[in-house]
Order: sequence, then structure tokens, then C-alpha cells
Amino acid sequence: MSAVALAATVHDPIGRLAEATVSMSGPLRASFARLALNISDATHVATRDALSATADAIMVHSASEAMIGKARRDALALAGTDRPALYTDFDHLLRWLELGPEDLHRVLEMEPALDCLVVGRSDRAFSAEPRRLRDSETLVNHAHALLTGDHWDLMFAVRRLSPRAIALILEQSQVDSLANDVEWPLLARRAGLALGYTQSDALYYRTLEEFGENADSGDDDPLQWIRRLEFAALHASAMRPFLKP
Repeated sequence: MSAVALAATVHDPIGRLAEATVSMSGPLRASFARLALNISDATHVATRDALSATADAIMVHSASEAMIGKARRDALALAGTDRPALYTDFDHLLRWLELGPEDLHRVLEMEPALDCLVVGRSDRAFSAEPRRLRDSETLVNHAHALLTGDHWDLMFAVRRLSPRAIALILEQSQVDSLANDVEWPLLARRAGLALGYTQSDALYYRTLEEFGENADSGDDDPLQWIRRLEFAALHASAMRPFLKP
């Protein structure tokens, strides 16, 4: 078993994750020292029951897209500061365990001295994402590269964090939206913590409605494009405080 805890948020109002949670419960428990899950109050009862049978610690938050960052931070607090933790959205983790368990274990074990390990999609995985993600996220990644010199894929929300990085985030993070994707690594950088980056071929995006499907269908929906542009703007605002004078 890994020495790393899992801190994850779960939002599944349609119950798509219930079956996968049951089937992957063994690998989940074998991969992490502790499973700490922050579940939205809109999550389907079938998924909540499956999670309750698997997790070590569970809390419930009010479903709110504007407060995703706070829910992620609360999941870290639930996991504790006595050991490293991997933060990831739970649906991403289930796909990762199914498609690349060896790759997940590589990330859990690599360079333990790092305080903040950002895990992004490989170039191949990123190029296969829906166009609305590629176009909007490329802008965020480019701005971050200009700010830091690091060309990283940031908006997939997978971070392995040391106890002192977790403590720093719990104390200083102020971004309650999903733009904590950029805030957490930038906080660690400003504090002088050790950062690193790695990529995975096994990470890819699907909406909850399309969990388990082979293709995404949102690129023809103007609302989905607008949402991605709004997400990019949130990340830009979160980077602004870290600009050098």
C-alpha cells in the first residue's frame, strides 16, 4: 500500500460513478493509505452508498460550481496533514485506475521529496481532448509559462502534495473556484517549496453524463464553449496576484 492518502471531491447527481466505484473499490483501497472523500449533496444515493462502503472518511458539501476550490481544500483537510496526499477529482481517478494503474502508482511513488507534484496530460492525451478544452486551456498554460517559466498542463486538477504543502494550502489558499488549479502550485512556488511536474497518457476529460464513453459531444454546444472561456478567465484572475511588481 502507498504511503499517500487520497483526497478527492465527488459530484455525481446521475449515479454514473456507482458501478465503477464498486468494481474499483479493491484497487482504490490497495493504492492509498487513506481515502478521504468530499461528496456533494446532489450526488445520487447509489454513488453515495458505494462511496460509504469504500472510503475511510467522508464529508458532504453543498453542490456549487463557484465553490469547487473550497470543496477541494476541505477534502485535503479531511485527508489530514500527517502524510502526503494526492488530490484529484474522483471521476478522473476511476478512469486512471482503470486505464493506467501502473502509471498512477508511478506518480504516487516518484520523487517523494517534492512538495507539489503537478500531474498533467501527455501531449498525446491533451491533443485528443475536445477542442474547447484545448483552445481555452492552452491560453492558461501559456500565461502560467510566461509567469513561471514552466510549461505545464494545469487544468486537470491532479496534485500530489506533501504535508507542508497541504498545511500551506489550508492556511493561505483564497481561491474557492476551480482556479485553484493554478493557485496551489503558485502558492507553493512563492513559499519556496519544491515543485515538480509529470505527465500521463491515461488522463482524459469526460462529462459526468458521458463517463465511460469513448467520445465527447460538447464541442457543438455554445454553452460548453462559454463555460470553458469562463473557467479560463477565473484562472487568469487567480494568477494575477502572483505577478511580480
